[in-house]
Amino acid sequence: MKPSVVAVVISHDEPDYLYKTLSAISNQSHAVDRTLVVDTSTNSTCIEVARAAGVTEIHQLPASTTLANSVSFAVKNFSADETPQWIWLLHDDSAPEPTALQHLLHAVELSPSVAIAGPKLVDWNDPRVVNQLGLTLTPLGDLFSIVSGELDQSQHDDADDVMAIGTAAALIRFDLFKQLGGFDTSAPELAVDFDFSIRARMAGHRVVVVPQAKVAHASLAMKGKRPRGWLDTSPKAALRRSAIHLRLAFAPLPVALLFWFFLPFIGVGRAIGRLAAKRPDRIWAEISAALWGFFTVGRRLSSRSSIAMTSVIKFSKLRGLRASWQQVRSSNRAALEREQSQATLAAFERGEFEVEQSSSATGFVASGALWVAVALALLSFNFWPTANAANGGGLLPLSDSWLTLFSRAGASFQPIGLGYFGPSDPFVWVLTVLGSFTFWSPSLALAILLLLAKAIAFAGAWRVISLFSESSFVRISAALVYALWPALQLAQQQARIPAVIAQVALPWLVFCVARAAGIGRTNFSTQTWSWVAASGLLLFVVVASAPNTALILLAVLGLVIFSRLSKFGFLIWIPLPTAAVFGPTVLYYIFEIAKPLALLADPGLPQQSEQAPIWQLLLGGSSFGASLPSVGQFSNWMTVPVLLISLLALAGRRWGMAFVVWVAAILTVAFAWLVSSLSFAAVGVGSTVRSTDFVNGSPAALLGVLGLLVAILFALALSDIKRPAALKIISSGLALVSLVPAVFLAASVSPNLEYTDGRVVPSIVAAEAEQGSALKMLVINPEVNSDGTIQFGAELVSGDGVQLEDVSLSYRFALEEVKQSRAAEYNRIAQLVADLASANGSELQQTIDQVGIGYVLVPDASSQISGQLAVALDSVKELEAVGSTDSGQLWRVREPNQKLLSAGLTPISPWSITKGVQLAIILGFVLLAIPTINQRRRVTGDSQIFVEAGEEN
Repeated sequence: MKPSVVAVVISHDEPDYLYKTLSAISNQSHAVDRTLVVDTSTNSTCIEVARAAGVTEIHQLPASTTLANSVSFAVKNFSADETPQWIWLLHDDSAPEPTALQHLLHAVELSPSVAIAGPKLVDWNDPRVVNQLGLTLTPLGDLFSIVSGELDQSQHDDADDVMAIGTAAALIRFDLFKQLGGFDTSAPELAVDFDFSIRARMAGHRVVVVPQAKVAHASLAMKGKRPRGWLDTSPKAALRRSAIHLRLAFAPLPVALLFWFFLPFIGVGRAIGRLAAKRPDRIWAEISAALWGFFTVGRRLSSRSSIAMTSVIKFSKLRGLRASWQQVRSSNRAALEREQSQATLAAFERGEFEVEQSSSATGFVASGALWVAVALALLSFNFWPTANAANGGGLLPLSDSWLTLFSRAGASFQPIGLGYFGPSDPFVWVLTVLGSFTFWSPSLALAILLLLAKAIAFAGAWRVISLFSESSFVRISAALVYALWPALQLAQQQARIPAVIAQVALPWLVFCVARAAGIGRTNFSTQTWSWVAASGLLLFVVVASAPNTALILLAVLGLVIFSRLSKFGFLIWIPLPTAAVFGPTVLYYIFEIAKPLALLADPGLPQQSEQAPIWQLLLGGSSFGASLPSVGQFSNWMTVPVLLISLLALAGRRWGMAFVVWVAAILTVAFAWLVSSLSFAAVGVGSTVRSTDFVNGSPAALLGVLGLLVAILFALALSDIKRPAALKIISSGLALVSLVPAVFLAASVSPNLEYTDGRVVPSIVAAEAEQGSALKMLVINPEVNSDGTIQFGAELVSGDGVQLEDVSLSYRFALEEVKQSRAAEYNRIAQLVADLASANGSELQQTIDQVGIGYVLVPDASSQISGQLAVALDSVKELEAVGSTDSGQLWRVREPNQKLLSAGLTPISPWSITKGVQLAIILGFVLLAIPTINQRRRVTGDSQIFVEAGEEN
């Protein structure tokens, strides 16, 4: 007897696909008894298409009707005498081949225990590609397609029993549908087919796939081509919601409840896993789905009663139908290979594919560049750290405890002076990251950085030049131009640690941005995300260390994004860490203290810079080093030959690129001159020994940007010289006029540094602080003005002293406002300093107790005025001399405030919402930046059919 089959077609706003599906149904070799269309479209177009195709049974439902409710409505309209044996459920985007139904019916006739049969779903545009051949779950409960995106070579034609099949073109026995109560209306849209198939399995029936039955399926919902309301969320979140629902519905009740309780934490953990797997686009899907499952647990658990009523087999008995870990890994590897192939083909089509290195190009080690980097490190032998911490120039030791350093990063309260509320410098985050490399002694990382600065800068510049030239000679020569550029050498010599960090990180930033943009090599998405994250972190490091470079770097990044619009969705995320860390500072400077130009000041200790004319800035900055007749100090004159050769790039084959780089270089010099013409407040924490209230802006980092641009121009020019004889003459001249003087300068200039154990206060003061004293030390530094008057710089210092992380830019610029708001306290301290310096016999004990002073220090005891101050302090009855220390002349308060002496420092929480957000973004980018093993393994828990679901959304 011929089985009766009713085709139920669910339609939603896709008339073109619906027409092809209805035509395919009418062309079946085994004709259906009836065709019924349930339309949930927002207009009548699909109804008109169905009528034109000869369909008479059409029902229109509201657009919000779910698939489960649509099928239930269709089944309810069957009369008792029209009850079919089988329902053939089709989506409007699932067009069966002519023999599809015949093969499905043949399979169920051979095995009466089969209650649900599914076809082989092939690609809508390419029927040779199999997109689905049965569904199952991974060991962790995620949705998994057994076959996905494979070329059909009949390798799976022996497939049979599966855990579940999709609803597209599924043949369902009608009596089973009634027995199970239809589709679960509580289940999310993508869990409906899993839920129904699993319930059929647990009711004792078989679910099979029939590879001979082929159906072209467009997967519109999974590809995000249907309205968002169809899935009620994004495809990625819908997949995760489905997995959560199935876990809560089918797991044993204690396990389900435990899973529900920890669901928010599981969501966060999986989001972190997505970051590590280079899938940041899935972070919100994980978190939002976890919250959805947590707050709708009632509906999830309500499905369990209907499952229990029809089940004769436990869910655990279906474990054999689950995907193995090997299947998951194989699917993920295949997905990555397809992704990489698609990225390569797309790059070829856009004309963006370039081979990074030809067969003639050698790598960093093979080219000998490694030995050049070692030689550059040896040239900095004067910076060899003989102790844990470097001190001098613009450098102070960091805190001995990395946790203390971390507590200062991103903080809104600064325990400096009398206490101060304001955003900590973004540069403190950079110090925290660097200090973590030698967490047992954070200061050591800065000392090592000074030693290796030239070598690291060279390695980064070599990578940048590799984007423009394949010649090892050109790469090494141009990278040496940057590594020995006067701006970097001077910053290293003066221990301008922020400028050194910025210039060392700059070439690596350029290289990573190029890689993220696909310049020099095409990437597939996981690689691109790694480069994006590395670029974001490096941009944050450079801008936090040298804020005056932000405008230029962001402008260049904007040009890169504009030239690589296909990568817009990736590149737009690069500034996120910088924006997150700088946001509070920008708002504070602009709206709180109304000093927007303060954003151009360098962090760290204020250092005066020599103001130079533009022509000298174009040569690399201020002159230093040995003097030569007629030339004077030769440090920047040795760049003249390099600049002359760089001009030749304008006449080369890549003159357009050279012109753009030259324009950028000239604008950089102009901006450097502007910054050096600005004055910034210099008085603040750690500034009592400064002889001026203001310092000019430092152009050091901007001149480093200039150095990298010149190195690129130099490489472009050298690459155009093809004659070996000419190249030999030029290289010999450069070696004699530029390289030898630069090497001599690097080896001969002695830094103004001393290496210590990291203590910045006398031992006795540090010992008391370690024992719980909350007393402060008053540091007084006398100075003689040009008119002969004497002024005293004074600063209150906590027991462990002033470390580099304590030096706050925002405090320097807000100090006047702070003094006005707390005038009485500051006046009391000023009067105390005056009374101590004059030794006028005033009773000072009460003031000393109120301020909380335990010690008085005069840092420079060698000058005459300091000697006079020492005599005055010796005569103050409230003080007793301790003597000379490494930090200067020290006096102790005879009867200090006893409460403060044993009070200990009040613990201040290092956490705030702002800091939490900043840390989360930084750690997220760190996870993204860490490459997976060969970028080939990605544990996502999803097969490619589901990964692709939202890949482009």
